Formats: sequence, C-alpha cells, structure tokens
Amino acid sequence: MGIKAILKKEGIEDIEMLDTLTINKIATRISKKLSEAFSGHDLTEGDLFIELSRLKMYTAKMPNDLSGAKFLCLNNSIYFKKGVEFSTIEECATHECIHYLQQLKDEKGNVLRLRII
Repeated sequence: MGIKAILKKEGIEDIEMLDTLTINKIATRISKKLSEAFSGHDLTEGDLFIELSRLKMYTAKMPNDLSGAKFLCLNNSIYFKKGVEFSTIEECATHECIHYLQQLKDEKGNVLRLRII
C-alpha cells in the first residue's frame, strides 16, 4: 500500500510541511531530553539532533481519535494535528521520535524490527 493510501486510511489530510526552524527547535528539545534520559546508552545529543532534524514533519487534519502526532515508518515522517501548540507538543513528539529511532531497517529500507532503547 502506498503512502497516499495509508494517509487516506488514517484520515490524515490537508498536509503542510513544517519549516526548517520549527523542525530544528523540536529536534533540539527532544535530542536534549532523550540524551539525558538515556545517558547510559551512548545516545549523544548531537547525534540525536542530526537524526531527528532530518525527519520530515508536517501538520495535518487528523481524526480526533488520534493523539497529537503520528509517525509513519513508510516515509519516515511525523504528522502533527493542525492547531497543536508547538510549545506544548514535546510529549507526543518525543513518543513519535522514539518510534523513529527504534527502527532497524535493511539495506532496502524495509523495517525489520524495532530496537529497544
């Protein structure tokens, strides 16, 4: 199933990409938080920032039954519910970024399994 079909199935529509500054702010806060929380797991703040700042992030209309954010592994993107206040999204964004970081993929980009961080 292609990404357009998955987005439609999930009820995600009216998608707009976040600007680089906003993505970097989110990546900065989350990389700091995760590096402190998992200090014994060789997750440096700089490496985490690089990984998270490369994630595609969007706002979109989403069904009310979804949380404030959703990570889709098919296109390595996080979709935030339109109207969400970005100063308060840290919890749901952190949760979705952890899903991204847990992925173990093969050389073709297929998800093999999720790692335990």
